[in-house]
Amino acid sequence: MYLCAKSKPCMARNVIYLEWKTGFEFFGSPSSMYDKHTEEELGINIHSLNNVFCQLRKERKPLQYVTKTGFIIRKGEIILKETEGKAKNHLGLTNNITKDK
Repeated sequence: MYLCAKSKPCMARNVIYLEWKTGFEFFGSPSSMYDKHTEEELGINIHSLNNVFCQLRKERKPLQYVTKTGFIIRKGEIILKETEGKAKNHLGLTNNITKDK
């Protein structure tokens, strides 16, 4: 959880960004990326990619990897607005924040 403007709490969700010469796509997880693209196409298997991101995080480096087939894969977080009242959370995320009365 993050604090957004005016110290309001915000939720975050992981995002995988896949880029190539002519386009890009966003995914909610590495496994969803591999549902659409093969490891031969991407030039790295899912286990190796997870190990790369784990090692980069330990080294406090940007979570970015360029594959041998020329894809750029980045891992990050997208900040979501906190929902209030009866607003529906269409992403299915749970909100464990209680409001002061």
